[in-house]
Amino acid sequence: MALKTMRPAERVGQDLDGRSTTTSSDTAAKTGPHVVCTTAEGNYFYGLAALANSLVRAGFKGNIVVGYRDGRPAWLETLEKDPQCDAYLVTPEVHLQFVEIPGRWHLANYKGHLMHQIFREIVPDAELVYFFDTDIFIDRSWETLAAWARHGVVVVLDMADTYMSPHHVYRRAWRALAERANCDCRDFTGYVNSGCVGINRRYAEFAETWGLLMEQLEKDGADMQKMKNWTGPLEFSRMDQDVLNATIMATNTPISLLGFEAMGLFPWAGEVMPHAMHHRKPWARNYIFDALRGFPPNRTYRNYWNFVDGPIRPFGEFELKRKKMAVAIARLIGRFHTRSLRDL
Repeated sequence: MALKTMRPAERVGQDLDGRSTTTSSDTAAKTGPHVVCTTAEGNYFYGLAALANSLVRAGFKGNIVVGYRDGRPAWLETLEKDPQCDAYLVTPEVHLQFVEIPGRWHLANYKGHLMHQIFREIVPDAELVYFFDTDIFIDRSWETLAAWARHGVVVVLDMADTYMSPHHVYRRAWRALAERANCDCRDFTGYVNSGCVGINRRYAEFAETWGLLMEQLEKDGADMQKMKNWTGPLEFSRMDQDVLNATIMATNTPISLLGFEAMGLFPWAGEVMPHAMHHRKPWARNYIFDALRGFPPNRTYRNYWNFVDGPIRPFGEFELKRKKMAVAIARLIGRFHTRSLRDL
């Protein structure tokens, strides 16, 4: 199934209008399946394996939808096919489904479109859709994350511009983008990371608006083949993430906001979804070399190697032991030689 360009539709509004309000205390009362989605290609399938395994441990039950390009991961051969549909069984209660993404946009720029199409077509009875980057894994119960999404769209503050003022100069460009897409704007304080977005069905229009603003950004001349564009306007240099923040302004959707500590960052408390984003990805990093430079693996990078040892095993037994040994050596080096990230 290919992704399509999204446009406003009466069906979305009708679906939302027909939903009754649910309470946050009883996730068993959900009226439809839960879905986690991500995008991946190449070696990012190693991250997908850890994300999927972490969801199983967190108690997630439902579909994991992967927007991909250029082939599926080799480790799929180790999973049982679902006899009833084009999906794979991570466990009997967790299905892995692949959706090929056409076009030339960078995969990160399709996040809003993918979430919107899940609500409309891929899993049309979905009650909840979460997007996670493939360098994230879940370290808290799924019941908790599902309950948070009932209060509003779940997003996490970024370390950059964390408490961005409603009067920040970037917001002028974001307002102008929204106005060109015929959206009104509200004030918002903070700047969120696009690695996690959780949307309950009653707020499904948020994903649609995110996709529409990305399309408007392309009309304005942005190079959508890039994930980050430091040669263009600074207000949109982080592409999908900047437009996500513009989407918060361009909708009236309630927001359920988490601090950046939820992504496993300092002060190392309140971790929910550790995010490996300050060095090369966990599966590609040279741990001993980085430790000798003064950057040993933190908890997020160390725990990745526990999560790839689960229902999905993308590494062979020998390779897994070798990687864990390298992490242990790097951690030992770090006891004697450590620098601050500010030294990078």
